[in-house]
Amino acid sequence: MNTPSFRASGLSSGLDTGSIVNELVKIEGRTVDMAKKQQTAYRSQVSAVGEIISKLSALRTSAAGLSSSGVLGVTSTGTQTGFSANPSPTAASGRYSVKVDVLAEAARMRSAAFATASSELRGGGLDISIDGTSTFVAIDDGMTLTQAADRLNRTGLAISATVLETNGQAYLSITRRDTGFVVGQPASSALQITEISTGNMGQPLGATTVQSAVNSRVTVDGLQFERRSNVLADVVPGTTMTLKATTATAEDLVLATSTADTQKTLQKFVDGYNSVMKLVRGNTAIAELTDRDKTLGGDPSIRGLQAALQQLVVTEANPGSAVRTLADIGVKTGQDGMLTIDAARLEKAIATDAGAVNALFQTASSGIAAATTSLVDRYTSGSSSILVARQNGINRSIRTMDGRIEDLQRRVDAYREKLVRQFTAMEKVVGGFKSIGSFLTSREKQETK
Repeated sequence: MNTPSFRASGLSSGLDTGSIVNELVKIEGRTVDMAKKQQTAYRSQVSAVGEIISKLSALRTSAAGLSSSGVLGVTSTGTQTGFSANPSPTAASGRYSVKVDVLAEAARMRSAAFATASSELRGGGLDISIDGTSTFVAIDDGMTLTQAADRLNRTGLAISATVLETNGQAYLSITRRDTGFVVGQPASSALQITEISTGNMGQPLGATTVQSAVNSRVTVDGLQFERRSNVLADVVPGTTMTLKATTATAEDLVLATSTADTQKTLQKFVDGYNSVMKLVRGNTAIAELTDRDKTLGGDPSIRGLQAALQQLVVTEANPGSAVRTLADIGVKTGQDGMLTIDAARLEKAIATDAGAVNALFQTASSGIAAATTSLVDRYTSGSSSILVARQNGINRSIRTMDGRIEDLQRRVDAYREKLVRQFTAMEKVVGGFKSIGSFLTSREKQETK
């Protein structure tokens, strides 16, 4: 607190009245300092609650991911020349016979030969049909091949246009960005260009098909599938296959549950839980030198959250199964409240009932993911949730403290003004007495002469 000096200090009395005033004001001002300290502590509490809310939201997100995709990690084993496979956690273990019959290709058209990229086109336009939907693109009379390519690329259509030059000639190449065509429609429906010439400069584009659209075809376990793309996400359930080359014979696709990948996926949930628990424990574990005002140690909402998190670990989410709780898949609680994963226990659970490992998180309403979501929402969702309401309450206290600090400061300022008036009056009285004393002393000296 900044306190002005008492500039009329001790002129008559000889006392350091300025220091006396300042010290008395400083003592009185301790109430302001204490109020400001309390307000700072409230702000620290708000920050701590906000950080816990953020960590809880991250835990909710990780749990939601396990609810939708499961926790099991599935890998593709073996080496294939015709395709690669990327299984998701929802893929089931199994063996498939896969033969790549045809790779998908994009439709491609090319203009007639021109002398250079700066050669002029005859004006008019191009009626471009993509999957049966037509768009007219105007071509200015005398527009160059390069300018035409630029205009086509700016249409927003699913095509790319470029000028290719070879052997002293230039060509406008127009390619459909997507491979294949709509299954059941003719291949020509992927890309058709009809030229309309109305100008009298340059030469017509003369575009013709150089590559018809081709759909991919793959045979899986004796069944043939036709798709527009070489990336197939809906043939083998839960697995994305990327076709690379046609194969003369079938190749095996083997999907197997991976303990290492499962542990990696499960670790995200464990890390999210530990992040919250670490914050909670840090705010409730009060050491000897801890500033209690800046922590949430005495806050019942944080104590309640700690208990709820501990209860989550022992929740029986899959009754009647060999895998009922997190402990059954190797998730253990240490003395510090943090979770760890026992890989051997996890591997045993997967071998016993892999489906139950997923169900532990995915079971509707009673699974770990649902329980986590319910817990987090209870504490963080909406103004009436426990932590948000607590945060709002602390913020109200901060705003109340603003007014209290102003009142206390006004009281201190008034007290200082009162002291200054009193000490100023005292100095005047002392000064008056000194003047009288000096006068009497002077008279006495005169009388004795």
